[in-house]
This record gives sequence, structure tokens and C-alpha cells, in this order.
Amino acid sequence: METRASKIARLRIEVEAARTDLIEAEAELADYRADVEAFEFIFAARMGERLAELAAVEAEVADLLDRIQRRRNEQTFGTDFRSVDEQYRRTWQQPPKAAPKRPSEPVSESTEVQIKKLYRQLARRLHPDLTTDAADRVRRTELMTAVNDAYAARSLAELLAVARQLDGEQPAAPASPAQTEDDMMRALEEELIRCRRRLRRLKLERQTLHTDPMVALSLEVKLAQRQGRDLLGEMVLELERKIARKQVERDMIQAQFESLQRPSSSGSA
Repeated sequence: METRASKIARLRIEVEAARTDLIEAEAELADYRADVEAFEFIFAARMGERLAELAAVEAEVADLLDRIQRRRNEQTFGTDFRSVDEQYRRTWQQPPKAAPKRPSEPVSESTEVQIKKLYRQLARRLHPDLTTDAADRVRRTELMTAVNDAYAARSLAELLAVARQLDGEQPAAPASPAQTEDDMMRALEEELIRCRRRLRRLKLERQTLHTDPMVALSLEVKLAQRQGRDLLGEMVLELERKIARKQVERDMIQAQFESLQRPSSSGSA
């Protein structure tokens, strides 16, 4: 039968292992996000201008079709009529998506090793899920946010600044009553549950990222590169063909709109 002392020793080992897994998972997720953001920037650099051009032509087509429909509605129902489609667009039109952030500049291999090592050290000291004190959790959250931002930017200087700040604080240890063995076991069990719960959330977040269309595209691009293909280049060519087709469609609709205008102009003469 396991004694209290042996159970406490076992729980301490399990908590330490869970903390290590948690910090590694945080770092891996941060790396994964950085890779996704870097691909989004490359995608925007190669496709963004053409996508904007296609969107502009599509907007012209939509505007012309809308003007044609409004013109016909005015002729049938009068000038104050608004179609259901127009009312829907006015109410539910979504704002454009923000442009992707420029990825951080690559660093040397030795600097990358330093950054990863320091990040894990700081995460071990600061992770909000490793404390039960509310005030300390707020402080840790603020500092951990700065650490995550610095890690994503691959800024060794910023990480060192946070480390120096922590070294200079030297906070006094909070006074606490002596813990019984039962208290110690309960605290360790709660800590273990908290770490494992956070680890499950991180794994779920990683799985959720895999469903993002941009992530799926980045994997397709990497696979195509191994096969000697430039998938983004192929997409650019297809997009240019689509723009050309849409421009022809726009010109045809423009001619239709102009022909619709002529009878009213001649009738008013």
C-alpha cells in the first residue's frame, strides 16, 4: 500500500513532468503559429495584388448588376423600392479581413537555440496555470503575454529584458501556514489536474488550427515543392485567367447596362 510520503513524492514527479510537457506544448504551438503567419505573408505577397484585382472586378460586376436591377425596379415599382438582396447587403456585409503580419526576420541557429532555451525557462517561471493565487496569476499572464510576443518575433533582446526584470524583482515569498501531508497531496493533485487540463486545451487548439484552410494550403504547397512544383505559381496563373474571364463578363454587363439606359434617354428627349 502506498504511504502518504511515497504518494507525495510520486505526485511531485508527475507534476514536474506535466509542467515540462505543458511548456513544451506552448512552445510548439507558438512555433506552429509563427510558421502559419509566415506562410500567410508569402501567400499575400504572391497572390494579394491579384486577389485584390479580382475582387475589384467582381465588385464592378456586382455594382453593374445591382444598378441594372435597381433601374428595372424603378421602372416597375418606383424610385423608393429596395430589393431584399440590397437590404441584406446593407445590413450584413462583412468588413475586409486584416492583412497578415510580416513574419519576423530569420535568426542564426545559435540565436534560435538561445531563444528556445530562454523561452522555456521563462515559461517555467511565469506560466499562469502554475499558480493558484489570483493576483499572481494576473501578473504572470501580463508577463507571459510579453514573453509570447517576443518569442513570436524571435527577439532575444526582449526575452532577456523580461528575464532581467524577473531577476530584479525578487518578490518576497508569501507567508503560508504549515501544510499537512493531506494538504500537500491535495495541492499537488489539483496542480496536476490543472496542468493536464491546459495541455488538453493546447492539443485541441493545435488540432483546430489544422482545419484552417490556410494551414491546409501551406501543407499542399510543401508537398508540391517536394514534387518539384510551384503550387502558388500555378494558382497565380489560374487567378490571372479568372481575372481575364471576369473582365470580359464585366464588359458585357457594362454594355447591357448602357443599352438599358438608352431607351429612357431617348424617351425623355
